[in-house]
Amino acid sequence: MASPMKTALKAAASTIWVYSYVTLGAMMALAAIPSWFLAAWGWRVDITWGSHAAPAIDAFVGLYFSILAFFLFGIVLMFVLPLMKFVFRWKPMVGAIPIHSFKIWSWYNYNGMLFMFNTVYGRFARLTSIYPIYLRMMGAKIGKDVVFNTQHVYDLDILEVGDRVVIGANASILGHVGERGKLVRQPIRIGHHCTIGQYTNIFPGVTLGDNCHVGAMSLVPKGAKLDGNAIYGGVPVKKLRDLKPDERATADDVSATTHGDHERKTPPVPAE
Repeated sequence: MASPMKTALKAAASTIWVYSYVTLGAMMALAAIPSWFLAAWGWRVDITWGSHAAPAIDAFVGLYFSILAFFLFGIVLMFVLPLMKFVFRWKPMVGAIPIHSFKIWSWYNYNGMLFMFNTVYGRFARLTSIYPIYLRMMGAKIGKDVVFNTQHVYDLDILEVGDRVVIGANASILGHVGERGKLVRQPIRIGHHCTIGQYTNIFPGVTLGDNCHVGAMSLVPKGAKLDGNAIYGGVPVKKLRDLKPDERATADDVSATTHGDHERKTPPVPAE
């Protein structure tokens, strides 16, 4: 039987989670206020065709502004969440955190904000130029010319991504795992000029060296250290081959590309 202390901790954790849901819901409501006014204004528009009312056009205008309101909600949410992170000072611990403890509360709220944004708006924001800005505001260290074709990016406070990195469609970057009743968080570091294929999973504690290319649908296990200037693939990943000297991107390539004189060197990942 569970001890009274463990039972009390579980009850306290459940109470904290309910409070977190209420807090996150309030954030969404706050971000939705401008959208509500925009949609309400769109439905109040009364258009006439000559001397006759035009209800079909009125309905079209209302629907159009409702769609605009949804995207406005996402943009406002993108700035409300970092503001709330700053106000509440949520700084999750790094390392092993007991799941049924008060120490997990900060992580639960912080990652809850990330999950909320990713679920509601992430698929629309990815690939846009403002998405890396949002990731930086939420605590990630993101380099220049980084492309995210995925919204499945969590634990941003311990994520570091170098320059000229491409993250493929629906890849997952996860800085936490659950192990034996504890939440384990470890930093993830991705070097310069890296490519992560679509549907690839990156787990806590992973380090990718510069010019590291991971093939699609691969799994980079917890704590893996992948050397740079190489191509990897598989479940779990293994080195497929080293990059040839002319396949390795450098800082000079970045400068040349900025001036439109050079194309990025991204070698093909051979099929297994």
